[in-house]
Amino acid sequence: MNFNEIAKKNHNYVVEMRRYFHKYPELSTKEINTSKKICEELDKMGIPYKIFPDYTVIGIIDSGKPGKTVLIRGDIDALPVQEETGLEFASTVPGVMHACGHDAHGAMLLGIGKSLNEVKDQIVGKILLGFQVAEENLKGSRTMVQYVKEMGGADNSIALHVTDGYDIGTMVLVSGPFASGVISYKITVKGQGGHGSVPHDAKDPIKPACDLLLRLASIPSNSIDAQDPVVFSTCSINAGTAPNIIPDNAILSGTVRYFNKNLTQRIFDYLENISKLVCESYGVEREIEYMFDPMIPVENDKETTKLGQEIAKDMGLNVICEGKNMGSDDMALLLDAFPGFYGNIGCANIEKGIDHIANHNCKFTIDEDALSIGTEFLMKVAYELLKK
Repeated sequence: MNFNEIAKKNHNYVVEMRRYFHKYPELSTKEINTSKKICEELDKMGIPYKIFPDYTVIGIIDSGKPGKTVLIRGDIDALPVQEETGLEFASTVPGVMHACGHDAHGAMLLGIGKSLNEVKDQIVGKILLGFQVAEENLKGSRTMVQYVKEMGGADNSIALHVTDGYDIGTMVLVSGPFASGVISYKITVKGQGGHGSVPHDAKDPIKPACDLLLRLASIPSNSIDAQDPVVFSTCSINAGTAPNIIPDNAILSGTVRYFNKNLTQRIFDYLENISKLVCESYGVEREIEYMFDPMIPVENDKETTKLGQEIAKDMGLNVICEGKNMGSDDMALLLDAFPGFYGNIGCANIEKGIDHIANHNCKFTIDEDALSIGTEFLMKVAYELLKK
């Protein structure tokens, strides 16, 4: 099959869908109309699907012939960002924008569905089109893993993320750990307020909070193998209202980023034990909250990633095979359950005025020609995986 021709044939459709999603963005867990639109499009294509209570949609392209099952994932939620792109199809929802490119992900997945469904007599096995909600708050893949397992599971899962960090024509596919895991913590040190002139009559929460901040920062170098990078970033510390009042509480919050999923429980243990011991030594108490659901690192399967790298090179793309991303993504759980890969596809094009702007920026947009590259690539990989 000539996947290049198929992708080009349906390119205008993918662009149309991307612009629709971009114009009508919805936040995580609120993807009601986005999900409805996806179902309408799948109905037009004659692709059966299942829609779940959290608005996840999974389309099913079944060749009717025995073979593997490949899940292609596209997340569909937007961000609480006020758009400033000036695009004709800019967000019509105040304070909400597809500033991360999930509009492109959902659109490419519809394009893949449309294309592969037209040639399903030439494939074997089954393709699952996973339109995933709530990536931005790291919740959506948890339910998608459950749903896919209920549908019989998948042998592999694959996905791409658009980025202006690289020019169009570039693909980032890294074998092994690719994006960091993340644990977001908020520690409230509970003391007893009082007057600054008589600190012995109070229980100052500020000193233990500051001590704890420094001890957390020292954990990686003191307790974890230097070849397993772990970054503790306490980014907020709040306490007190006046120079002569000892407050009741001090609150510090931050994140831990890491690349070895086997360290997950150890990191939780460090947070719990060190905060407990420090606070006890000062005679105060503490309470820990984890503000987002913790997420393990994204780890790409070596064999599947190698296949993707070979296909990308055959397409004439500039393939970057090394480097790690300190950001996090809940594709990690899908890859943990159904081995595959997660890659980045470059979408910047200086000649078109699309600069290297970071995702989540209010002026983020993409060169839509990258959509055709992404759909062609994912179709080729899925086709080859089904043949194996």
